[in-house]
Amino acid sequence: MRKTGVWIAVAIILVVASVMVAAAGDTRAPSARGPQWDSWNPRNNEDMGSPAFRPAASNTMVLQYGFRGALVYEPNGNRAERLRMVTITRGKVEGFVNQVNDRLALAAGLHEIAVYDFSKHKWVVLERVTPDDSTGALKQNFILTPDYAMVKQLGGPFYKYTTATGWQKQAR
Repeated sequence: MRKTGVWIAVAIILVVASVMVAAAGDTRAPSARGPQWDSWNPRNNEDMGSPAFRPAASNTMVLQYGFRGALVYEPNGNRAERLRMVTITRGKVEGFVNQVNDRLALAAGLHEIAVYDFSKHKWVVLERVTPDDSTGALKQNFILTPDYAMVKQLGGPFYKYTTATGWQKQAR
């Protein structure tokens, strides 16, 4: 019964978010360039592309993640911020490359990693870093806590994001 109420609340938030998308902020990652983007106007097209994952919600925000990027909607501030990027949409990565908690939202793309920082109300993008989305190591390669986000680069080191320091390469 309680779970149904939560999903109804998320659905209502998403309807409101869809209305807000037309006025949403728009950030463009390096991978969101080229002919496949020329005809797509996110101000007129509210979807995040197909395929898309189920929205992920916390107490402070809702994260929508699909083929053409990610969108965070903050119901309390009535604001939406979109990030255009080429994303990883294999079904097995769902819940790892798109995570959200009350302070941070993580959205990993094919060629960059982004965190939505609730305290700054904006996306912070780590460019030209391909995340390691190996199916067997998803739990270790994509970590989101209330204090930081950490993602492993394919064939490389971990990168950690905190509100205080931004993105930093880790020796781990």
